[in-house]
Amino acid sequence: MSRERASRRFYRVESQHDLLSHMDKGQLASLENRWSFEAAWEVANKVGGIYTVIRSKTYVSTEEMGEQYCLLGPYKEQCARIEVEEAEFPPENPLSIAVNKMRQQGFKIHTGTWLVDGNPQVILFDIGSAAWKLDEYKQELWSTCSLGIPHLDIEANDAVILGYQMAHFIAEFRKAAEEYSESPPRIVAHFHEWQAGLGLIALHTRHIDVATVFTTHATLLGRYLCAGNTDFYNNLSKLANALVVLSSTAEDGEIEVLCNPNG
Repeated sequence: MSRERASRRFYRVESQHDLLSHMDKGQLASLENRWSFEAAWEVANKVGGIYTVIRSKTYVSTEEMGEQYCLLGPYKEQCARIEVEEAEFPPENPLSIAVNKMRQQGFKIHTGTWLVDGNPQVILFDIGSAAWKLDEYKQELWSTCSLGIPHLDIEANDAVILGYQMAHFIAEFRKAAEEYSESPPRIVAHFHEWQAGLGLIALHTRHIDVATVFTTHATLLGRYLCAGNTDFYNNLSKLANALVVLSSTAEDGEIEVLCNPNG
């Protein structure tokens, strides 16, 4: 995909902005110590539609953010062997420092580039290596949010481990990024669907100073809200620390929640 094609794809007539001016491969973001993380169960892990959505964003994301953009997901060996070229980050990079901090604590983490348009950086967490923390994570989730997870629900348990591992990493990364530049780090972490969403919850309950975004993709919730004529926009003032944007089609919908990191 060319830069011109990417610009046209994400261009809105009413915006009157030339998006090409932002496509500097992260040069300005690096100077300003800005970082963007995108987290999902389907990063380098082909399961369904979310994989396609994220993969379609990687080119334009790396054109804008360069090495200030990184994807987070679970390590699935069968997919990763085909789709990821493993490599370590430069030693002084805060990504490398945060990864090594977690490795020193006994967690297995794979790093490298995803072999798709833009070749974005990826960090993949080995869920099995953190299974010994599951009870602790579930206790924290219950203590802070009163959310209980069924003991034998493997899918939910894996989501808990992945979410808290990603939150742990981002917390370590923020500490490293504070020493990386004279400018304070400005970090946004975008979580897709409930399988990764517990990472957002953990960041907020642990009071990690990052901006967060949550997107749910064409779920039953989205369909019900679209079909039920839910009056979102006239009730936005009641949402103290969130902006909910609903876009819908005749068949499905998507809700995106932008959370205030200071809330």
